[in-house]
Amino acid sequence: MADDRIICMNLGSQHVAGAVFTKTPDGGLALRQFQRADLVGDPSVEERGLGQTKMALTEVAGGLKAKGVHSEVVISGQPVFIRFVKLPPLDVDQVDQIVEFEAQQQVPFPINEVVWNYQLMGDPEELEVEVMLAAIKSDELEEIDQAVRGAGVKNQGVGVAPIALYNAFRFNYADLEGTTVIIDIGARTTNLIYVEGNKVFIRTIKIGGADITKAIAKEFDVSFPDAEQRKIADGFVALGGPYADHDDPVIAGISKVIRNSLTRLHSEVMRTTNFFRSQQGGSAPELALVCGATAALPFIREFFAEKLNIPIDYFNALRNVTVAGTVDREAISAQAHTLGELVGAALGASGKAPAQMELAPASVRAAKEFAKRKPALILSTLALAAMLAALGFWHQKAAAIAVEKSASLESTEKELSDHSVAIGELKAQLEKMETEKQPYIQAVTDRAYWTGLYNDLSQRM
Repeated sequence: MADDRIICMNLGSQHVAGAVFTKTPDGGLALRQFQRADLVGDPSVEERGLGQTKMALTEVAGGLKAKGVHSEVVISGQPVFIRFVKLPPLDVDQVDQIVEFEAQQQVPFPINEVVWNYQLMGDPEELEVEVMLAAIKSDELEEIDQAVRGAGVKNQGVGVAPIALYNAFRFNYADLEGTTVIIDIGARTTNLIYVEGNKVFIRTIKIGGADITKAIAKEFDVSFPDAEQRKIADGFVALGGPYADHDDPVIAGISKVIRNSLTRLHSEVMRTTNFFRSQQGGSAPELALVCGATAALPFIREFFAEKLNIPIDYFNALRNVTVAGTVDREAISAQAHTLGELVGAALGASGKAPAQMELAPASVRAAKEFAKRKPALILSTLALAAMLAALGFWHQKAAAIAVEKSASLESTEKELSDHSVAIGELKAQLEKMETEKQPYIQAVTDRAYWTGLYNDLSQRM
């Protein structure tokens, strides 16, 4: 029986999440299973490496029975470089060449040291062609791929979190008009995704939940794990203005630290909005959707509503997704704002994603290239086998003809040999007859001699 499950993994900076989806009869998605494992410590510390990610992924894959099964893998936008470029109208045959040239100009690393891909975006009726470029350093992608394969998970490349979120938004909020900004606050970075009609713009900001935790740790002189625990247990966004502080001075202090950190983020949101309007030809957002683990902080909606002066809501990744009875609906609903990457990855696997882009390491690209060439190699092998079979048949037929000719020659040789013997016997008989007739010939010759002699004497006398 074929496995119709769509297994997706999201490798975040502070957690690993996995989900199992299936297609519904009407072409939608149904969530069947969900598993999550949190990572500990400061995600920005390099020493933590991918060891924890591998262990967490092993745990999640085991819980979903996904080991050895193909899975869609999404990684954080933190190591990925995303840029949007506009190109003049192009012929289809020229796109790859022109985009590669643009990639060399836009990517801040030597092009031979990165893995990159692109997607044509925007309205097809527009004169200019908009291209979304994504690139990651090859060695970083190889490390991620080794961790994924080390956990027993099969994949054909990785997707990128903000692109997966964009796909999930298109699926769940197709009814929205105007301009929407998605504020995805992760552990190390925040992804800002602007959507206006067919236009999309993505920017990744290096401010995230871990920066809030570091600010708390610095303010109260505690370790990162202690600060993280306090943020989760007591943290909320201070409302400011006429609102009174919390009775507990420590909690009040934490809330103010959180507000200050988010104020920095708000400044980056405003800068990006101005860039989107001035350089990308976009409009001011009319709605903001917040998501990511940090979006669970109490009063974060009120904070952004105050700062942005537009309606704010949580991004619901399950808005148009069926939740099966095997999943705790109440628990999963509380995490719906963190599931956008998984839903977007599932949409990509089902062929319903408007943006299809994967970054594949060298080993995967080589395997894909071999798979593309495999039919031709099989045909070549079959052709060679047919040629060898034809040559074998020809040699076999030639051998049979040679044997037949040899037998015919042997028969002719035997017949000629018999005639040769008979001829030899006749020659021997002739030689014997020649020998036996000589006395008779001599006698006749002598008789004629004496007769002539007597006739001559008779005439003389």
